[in-house]
Amino acid sequence: MNASGGSKKSRDYGVFLRSLNRQNARLTESTCQNCRSFVAASVRPELLDFIERLHFCIMQTQFSSTATT
Repeated sequence: MNASGGSKKSRDYGVFLRSLNRQNARLTESTCQNCRSFVAASVRPELLDFIERLHFCIMQTQFSSTATT
């Protein structure tokens, strides 16, 4: 899978795709495959992990599954 407009391969992190930023090779961008929106960019993978867990599209499914139980 190629990053949009780039030659570097995107890494698949479940629902999220991560790819290197074209202007800053140290910066990793995260995109949601479900809603196809930009989620975050960071040089720290642990920060991306945290922000991805807070993404609305993911949180919405978690809230709806706990509301029905």
